[in-house]
This record gives sequence, structure tokens and C-alpha cells, in this order.
Amino acid sequence: MYRRKNQRIIISTYNHNDLHFAVGFSENEKIVRISLPKKNLEEAVSEISNYHPKFSISDKYKDTVIEIATMYTGKPVNFNMDLLDMEISAEYEHETSTINTSFERQVILKVAKIQYGNIKTYKDIAKSINTHAYRAVGTAIGKNPFPIVVPCHRVVRSDGAVGGFRGGTEMKIKMLINEGLKLESGRIDIE
Repeated sequence: MYRRKNQRIIISTYNHNDLHFAVGFSENEKIVRISLPKKNLEEAVSEISNYHPKFSISDKYKDTVIEIATMYTGKPVNFNMDLLDMEISAEYEHETSTINTSFERQVILKVAKIQYGNIKTYKDIAKSINTHAYRAVGTAIGKNPFPIVVPCHRVVRSDGAVGGFRGGTEMKIKMLINEGLKLESGRIDIE
């Protein structure tokens, strides 16, 4: 089943330590989008509603949102990855932050396998899918609609610099530190 922009979704939210988390669920109870934590509820909901303008807010999936907030704080969670709607929809080709191509899907699936407390480089991800298109890998990672759960924060540059992140470098560093990774001068020791 392909996602449709006009499909009605349910957004469940959770407030933890003054951060607002929001997750959008389709009619078939799959996650279609996860918002990075925001300082206010409207911003968190907006990050999802920009892609899915027909929505209602409900606590129906609050337990799942709590799990995601727990993951954000650096605690390991055995998250059910089958909840993610990984279907590709050409309807979104003109939009950013959505999986549009099989290449982007391959990248997101590889990133999803990075274990808690570990990192990979953009180059590692590219090699794992038999390409030298490191920048394209970075672009695909930047479109990740499932941040936190698909741990794009665990992908860093080959020189150990953390690299870009939709939520900002400060948030990426915080998430890595929360998982027990050591950074020195904004870099991770790559071995």
C-alpha cells in the first residue's frame, strides 16, 4: 500500500523534559513520519502535517511515541521496525524528507541496521550498497522520515566529524553522547 498525501493520518504526541515528540500513523497503523523533538507541540505536529495535511490528534499511539522519546534520551528500546511504512511513493518526488527512490530506500534500510551505541560513516553505508556516491548517501539520509528509530544520527563523516543533521549538529552530538559515544572537539574516534 502506497502512502497518499491526501490520506488521513493520526498524530500521537508526547511531552518529555520540555520536548514535544510527534508520530504520524496511517490508517493501516503504520508509522508514516516521525518528528524530531521540538520545543513546542505545534512545531512537532507541523513537521508531520506538512506532508500529511489531513490528520487528527489522538493518544491512540502514545505508547509508541513514549518508546521513541525513550530512544531519543539514549536508552535502548526493542522497537518493532515493522511499524514503519517503508513503501515508496512517486507522488512525493517533488518533496524533500521522504523516501522517493529505491536508492533512498536501500540507504534507509542500511541505516536502520546500525546498532545502538555504534556508528557508521557515509562511506561505510555507500560501500554496503555498492556505490561510491557518498554525497547521495548523505542526501538520502537527510530525507529519513523516521529519525531516532532509523538512527541517521549514527552516521558520521570519515574524518570523525559528526556531519549534518536535520535537527542540527548540537542535537546529533547530544544523541550520540546519550548512547555512550565519546566525542572530542566534535569528533568521534573512527577505528
